[in-house]
Order: sequence, then C-alpha cells, then structure tokens
Amino acid sequence: MKAYKILNPSILQIIIVLFLFMHLNACTKKPQKKSFIILAINDVYRSEGLYNGKVGGLARVKTIRDKLISEGNEVILLHAGDFLQPSFSSQVNKGEAMIDVMNQLDDTNDTFDADLIVTFGNHEFDKSKLKYLPLLQQRIDESNFLWLDSNINWLHDEEFGVIQSNKLKKWILKDKGGITIGFYSLTTDMTQPDYIASFDDILEVSKHYVPFLKAKGADVVVALTHLQLNDDKKILGLDKEYRPDLIVGGHEHYRQLEQINNNWIVKADADALSAAAIEVSIDSTSNISVLPTFIDLDENIIPENHVLQRILNWKQKTSVNYCQDINESSDCLELAYGSTKVDLIAEESEIRRFETNMGNFIADTAKQEFEFCHADIALINSGSVRLNYNIQAGSSITRKHIEGMFPYPSDLKQIKINGSILKQMLTHTIDLWTANGHWLLVSGIKYTHNPENQSFNNLRWADNNKTITDKETFTIIVPQYLIDANTDHDGYDMIDESMIQDCDKNGSSLKQLVINRIKNTVGGINPQIDGRICNTLRNQCN
Repeated sequence: MKAYKILNPSILQIIIVLFLFMHLNACTKKPQKKSFIILAINDVYRSEGLYNGKVGGLARVKTIRDKLISEGNEVILLHAGDFLQPSFSSQVNKGEAMIDVMNQLDDTNDTFDADLIVTFGNHEFDKSKLKYLPLLQQRIDESNFLWLDSNINWLHDEEFGVIQSNKLKKWILKDKGGITIGFYSLTTDMTQPDYIASFDDILEVSKHYVPFLKAKGADVVVALTHLQLNDDKKILGLDKEYRPDLIVGGHEHYRQLEQINNNWIVKADADALSAAAIEVSIDSTSNISVLPTFIDLDENIIPENHVLQRILNWKQKTSVNYCQDINESSDCLELAYGSTKVDLIAEESEIRRFETNMGNFIADTAKQEFEFCHADIALINSGSVRLNYNIQAGSSITRKHIEGMFPYPSDLKQIKINGSILKQMLTHTIDLWTANGHWLLVSGIKYTHNPENQSFNNLRWADNNKTITDKETFTIIVPQYLIDANTDHDGYDMIDESMIQDCDKNGSSLKQLVINRIKNTVGGINPQIDGRICNTLRNQCN
C-alpha cells in the first residue's frame, strides 16, 4: 500500500482558514457598481442667471459640468425645455443667443455635443403661427446638441415644409459608464402651434417607448419631460413594465423631488438657480439605484469664463439692438420710470404661489384703471409676469425691469360673471400648487388658501368682508389671454369672450398702466401685503 504523508496539523489549519476566508469574502464581496451622472436643468430663460448674473445661469452650469467630469464621472447634461422664449433677450434676438450659449456648454470649439440632450417646452412654441416654422427650424439647425420630440407629430405644409433634422430624435440610446441608457421625451400640449399636427398621449407614448427601449438593450430608461407634475405622476402610476426608471422634468419653476413606486421625478429651479445632479448606478445583480441631489448655483460657484464672456457679449448686443430698434441711445434700458421704497417680490416661486406686494400692485393697478366702468375685481394670471427676481428697496425701477416683467401683450378686458364662476376660477388657481402660471394675482377679494388639502374658503369682498355668494353677479378685469378663443386660457375654460362688457378701458395695456403708475408715484411706490390671500402654511388665518 502506498503511504501518503499527512500534512502538519498547523499547516492544514492555516489552509482551511484561508479557504474559508476566501470563500466568505467571495460571498460577501459587494457587487461591482457601474454608474453615470445626469446633470439636469429646465426652464432657463436668462442665460446670465438672475440679479445681474450673481446667481444661476449657464456659465455656472458649465462650471459644475466640468467639475463632475474632472472628478472622473461619466456625465450627461439634460435640459427639460423652455429656453427659446419668452425672455427679454429672445424678444430681440429670437432665441439665437440662447442656442449660441448652449453650444458652448461642451467646449470652446463649437463641436457637436452628443452628451447634451434637450426637449421642447411649451415656450419653444410661443411663436405659434405657421410662418414661424422656418425660425424654429433655423434654431434647431444652429444647435450643436440633440433634441427629443417623442410625442410630437410635425405638420407637413406645402409652403413651409416640415420641422426635420438629424439632430432631432424620437428616442436615443447612449452608453455611459458601462450602462446603456434609453431616452424618450414628453412635451405638454398646452400650446398647439400651427406647425404641429398633434401631440400623442403621454401615457400611450410611455407604454410604447419604455418596453421598446428595454428591448433595444437599455439598462435604464429616462423620460425627459416638460409636463405638469401631476402628469409626471400619472406616468409613474403605470404598470411596472411601462414606467421609466427616472423622470427628469421641467415646467414648474422651482425644484421638485417626488418618488412614486420607487422611481423619482426630479425638476430643478428655473433660470439654473439650481441644477439636479442624479447619480444612476447598476450593480452586478442589475439593481438600479438613483440618487438625486440639487446643487445651488449661487455666488459660491464661479462662472466658467468662456461661457460667461459669450453671455456678456450677447447681453450687450441685445441691449444695443433693442435701443437702436426704438431709435434711442444704447443705454435706453437703464431709463428709470421711478423707484421703490420696499423690496418688490417678483421671484416666481413666490409670486406664483403666494400673495406678494408686487402681485398686489399689478392687480390693483388693473382694477383702478377700470374704476369708472365699476370694476369689482381684477384677476391676473401670474404667468404673464416673468421677471423672476426681486427688486431691492431703494432701487430704481427701469425699462429693463418692466420689459422683462411683461414679455407678452397684456391687454385687459372687463367681463361679467357670478360668484359660482369666480369659485371655479379660484379652484383652478390653487390646483397643482407648484408655481404654475395659472396662479392668479387678485384685487377686490380676499380668501383663505389651504395648500395641504388643496382647498380655499372664506371668500369675501376686500372692502367690507362680506361673503361672496354664488348667485351675485359682478364685473372682473382679466387679461385678454384668459378669454381669447385662440389660446388655452391657462385652463380657465369657464370664462370666454362672450362675457365681455362694454367699457372704454377695454384693450388697455397692463404693462403701460404699471409704467404710468410707477411714474406718477412721487417718492417711490410702496405696495404692501394686506392678507387678501391668507395661506394656512404661513399665516394665522381665521
């Protein structure tokens, strides 16, 4: 019989321990993780940011993008719509400046930026007539990045053709950090320009593209949306196989972070006051992890110099061109109409959700102009007021402030309604309380708003505190936009042009009325908050 040498017991013990250690380590070793970062912005109307460039803006977005890349991250930049219109700059240069600045967010050589993907917001279609199709086509042609139009069906017109480009995609597959990402987009149908035949239903589009992109090999599916938050939530309420893994959105103007069925909806602040940085990772067991954070683009973030200089050049050029067009000196935008004794609150997350002194000033100005026609109430949609920053006490109120505040025609009309219709309007104003433009600035009434249960009560007259009943009738002042047959009324379908009452003030420009009142107020305006909208989250309401 062959003899076998027995290993020394101490050596055998060591081998066994090492074997067990290696086995245990293999069993407990963390799965390998692959990851990339989405840097997301939305609703950027001013490339320079706010407060004369002190916060926000695209030069700071470039700084953050460069920093993330320098730290070894794979980065995709997403823009969830609203950038071509309706800022003061775009009134003058028709969106050319914004496209040029966005082209610089990759590098300084005007090369194609395959890692910048945008979608259309409703304001991309502000110039909605068919004759503006070539202008939108030109802006797409000038862009050095990708556009998504998954739920948009472009009209084919014999004279103007159709919007088309190799930069325009229904869906996109990209590989980042070893992960295949599928992108599709959803744009609100609240603006329906003549050059769009139709918008496909957002739920049906999601039910198509999510499994389609998965079948194409996508590990992660991202929906880039410009929708109301409530619509984003509906998408994540679909059955699991139809839900995107992440929604990066826009439309509301202040940051949103919602989790539905374990999936995130992420929206940043308008004008790049913040950017969303979303780390998406997958481990070796195919588990998807999404970690969203917000980066405040404040004074602590140094603007990237090349993009900043591009912005400043456009800013100067835009101002000069505007003044030349009206045959005035190149500094005409600095013309002071008057001054303010108090901080004027016009930042959108405030003026679109709460009573503010600037909102009161605007609504009161409209009501006062129609006093001789016995106007009882003024209701102004806050989306028509687009300054998006506050004017400091002691400051001059300049032409530039007012032009930025009122980019749209703002003709006023007097209509007759009853208390029941007024209550329908107030029900709509508090709906989707997420800084939407349908929030109404009010004059002549008071009410209590409870955002927690999405209700209002205690509706009464401002001058005598008497309750407003359903049957009593009265006249109200509204912008033409809210009753025009050719607009979406900002959702106020309960009023229309048939309700217009004769008044020689009909057609008055709200912008001009505000200018006149500022000019005629000696020593500076001094509007106050008087409790006409009592918010139960902020105030002691009766």
